[in-house]
Formats: sequence, C-alpha cells, structure tokens
Amino acid sequence: MKVQDATKRETLHIAVGVLAFSAVMNVIFALLGRWDATVLLGSLLGSALAVLNFFLLGLSVQKLAAAEDEKRARASFQFSYSMRMLAMMAAAAVAVSLPWFHWAATLIPLLFPRLTILAMQLLGVYKPKKPEQPKGGDEPV
Repeated sequence: MKVQDATKRETLHIAVGVLAFSAVMNVIFALLGRWDATVLLGSLLGSALAVLNFFLLGLSVQKLAAAEDEKRARASFQFSYSMRMLAMMAAAAVAVSLPWFHWAATLIPLLFPRLTILAMQLLGVYKPKKPEQPKGGDEPV
C-alpha cells in the first residue's frame, strides 16, 4: 500500500505540533524543578508513540476509503483501532514500569495530537469548506 500525500502531510503536521507541545512540557518540568533525563526520555517515547499512532490511523483511513466492501472495511477499521489502542496501552505500561522514563512525561504526549489539531483549527490552518452555491439564476428548481 502506497502512503498517500495527505497522510504524509497530516502526519508531519501532527509531528511538528507534538514536538512543540513536548518542548513546552519539558520547559514546564524544568520551571517546576522536576526536569531530569527521565523526563526527556519519557517525552521522546510518548511523542513517538503519539505520532506513530496517528500515522497508523491515517493508513487505516486510507485503506477504508479504498475498500469496496463497506461492511468488511468497517470491521477492519474497528480491528485496527482496537489493535492500536492495545499496543499503545502495552507500550505505555512498559514505559511507566521502567525507571528510565518519567511516567507523566511519557503519558501526557499521547494527548498532544488532539491538542495539535485543536491549535491548528484555532489558528485557521484547517478551515471549514463552504457549501457550493448552485450555478444558475435565482429561480427555484
């Protein structure tokens, strides 16, 4: 399966946003006097998981859009969602249990893709499409 340009572009947007939010989170930890290497490693791992999850979501949507059997496509999409969530929970559980990762710095970045999308909407990067006006005169059809 070829990765579509839209999936690449949106994943790049999310990666940049997650990186920016992670930097802010690291600064906040430093200002609170709680920053150490475990915070940095946790934020890197959490950020990587968040971006990977978004990319896999994009691939699933791509596959759903290309499918011919809608019922089977929806079942495949639901399975993909379940597997991604299970993998995210397992990775988060492993990271939280290891002493190399700060638990909060690992888990908080998992929320950053949603915050990135919200920020992009507020900044006008994503603009709602206007409904097309019918061509022709003002006469009722």
